[in-house]
Amino acid sequence: MAFKRNNDKRSDRNDRNDPASGPRKRVRYLDPNTVVDRDDTDFLRRFVTEHGKIVPARITGVTAMQQREIKRGVRRARTMGLLA
Repeated sequence: MAFKRNNDKRSDRNDRNDPASGPRKRVRYLDPNTVVDRDDTDFLRRFVTEHGKIVPARITGVTAMQQREIKRGVRRARTMGLLA
């Protein structure tokens, strides 16, 4: 007996790529003009996961320069033991 292929999943996949829904909106954690304070550990915790990994810029929506400042600040805080 042959099994019938379930094609319901394919229709869901096509709905996600529907151009009529418009482009996906990004959530911005920071205004692009905001200067990153590398010494503020509470601020830097927003860009670190619970496992201690730095969240990528494509998810947070920060600019490339802000991401570099966040990276430097997180690494410095880890070295000093202020951030896990």
